[in-house]
Amino acid sequence: MLLRICLLYSLIALFLTACSDTAPTVGEATDFTRVCEQANEGKRLAVTGYIRLPDSFSGDSSVMLRLYETDNYRGTPIGVQTIFGTEANQLEQVPYQYQDSDLKVHLSDGSVAEFGTPVKVSGKVYFPLVDQEFECGLENPLVELAD
Repeated sequence: MLLRICLLYSLIALFLTACSDTAPTVGEATDFTRVCEQANEGKRLAVTGYIRLPDSFSGDSSVMLRLYETDNYRGTPIGVQTIFGTEANQLEQVPYQYQDSDLKVHLSDGSVAEFGTPVKVSGKVYFPLVDQEFECGLENPLVELAD
């Protein structure tokens, strides 16, 4: 019985931790080529680049955007886990058949960045468990105009 109670409390604590949303904060400025170094896992970093929608995705609550170092959108991107919405650090919902011009990200200051706008994204670095188009991702993003 005691074991079941301990297990129940452990599960409740795990659930509450997983569900807690913390406000995104500015990360430590980092060179684009160094963000995905294994030593950065779990750190909150900031990186400048250009956001693009993936070729396809499923779901209607969030999307994994791609952050590229330059506006030619070549090379290996960094993933940016972003929820749909109209509040700060959210992506406006895109149509079923979308194109780059449909990308509109609400920045932390309330303004909107469209496709081709250089942005600075802060987020907690993580490495996907399965192979992706990107080597690492940023979660709980804070998106600002690049300096």
